[in-house]
Amino acid sequence: MAEGVQVQGLCRFSLPCTGGFKKYHDSLGERRAALYDPARLDTRCLWFERILLPGIARQSDPDFTLHLVLGEDFPEPWRSRMEALFAEVPQITAHWRAPDDHRAICRDVLLSARDRARAAVAEFRLDDDDAVAVDYVAQLRRNWPRLARLAGPNGRVALDHGKGVVLEGHADGRVALHPLITQCWSAGLALYMRPDDPGIIMDFPHHKIWSRVPYVNLTDSLMFIRGDHGTNDAKTPFAAGVPIPMEEADLAEALSRRFAIDIAAFRAEWAALCGPT
Repeated sequence: MAEGVQVQGLCRFSLPCTGGFKKYHDSLGERRAALYDPARLDTRCLWFERILLPGIARQSDPDFTLHLVLGEDFPEPWRSRMEALFAEVPQITAHWRAPDDHRAICRDVLLSARDRARAAVAEFRLDDDDAVAVDYVAQLRRNWPRLARLAGPNGRVALDHGKGVVLEGHADGRVALHPLITQCWSAGLALYMRPDDPGIIMDFPHHKIWSRVPYVNLTDSLMFIRGDHGTNDAKTPFAAGVPIPMEEADLAEALSRRFAIDIAAFRAEWAALCGPT
């Protein structure tokens, strides 16, 4: 009998492809130029290293894979910088891909990694400036027995962790923290499926997943971070969230404990990257 849950995540890092973006470009070449702009890559690499990576590297349950998908022509020196970063995290598998349809790339990466011997697969997605708490994988695995009873005839059910923090990086070097409760944002949302399910997490628009599958929203612990700054593809829907009152010192401690993030150090690096105003 199949046992256990396979956990795998997807993170696309400045991937030149068709589809998958809200910002419009007239050609693939124009999109590649925008994605590989040096100032943009400096920003994305900083957020990946200081925001996303610490929580992934320190997961309390190490049995998971984060698929990091990048363009095969990802430029230097950022390519070497990224390779050095994820070389220290065995759970990260890098995929260097040629331009293609966004959905086709994601489908190939996730379906080819499915373990058919497992009872279910839990898939999640992160932007390269997002993060999940250090016990996120453990929570996905721990909650499966209860959620399995809610899965529909097709075996699908979603788990949404709706308590998190928006890190808002301003162009003048300031970083504002916005703790909130929301629902169906992409970070902190996972979809459980049968291993032979032809669908993937990217087939379900996160803000509409409630209309497609049964889902549960948990808000007991801070579980996600959403990065917000000038290179985002989409604006943060602050109006969709309910603010949580937290003292600055308590929030800094929570970021360290829950996400392994040194917010003071990040603030200093962000200010340095933005330069004098």
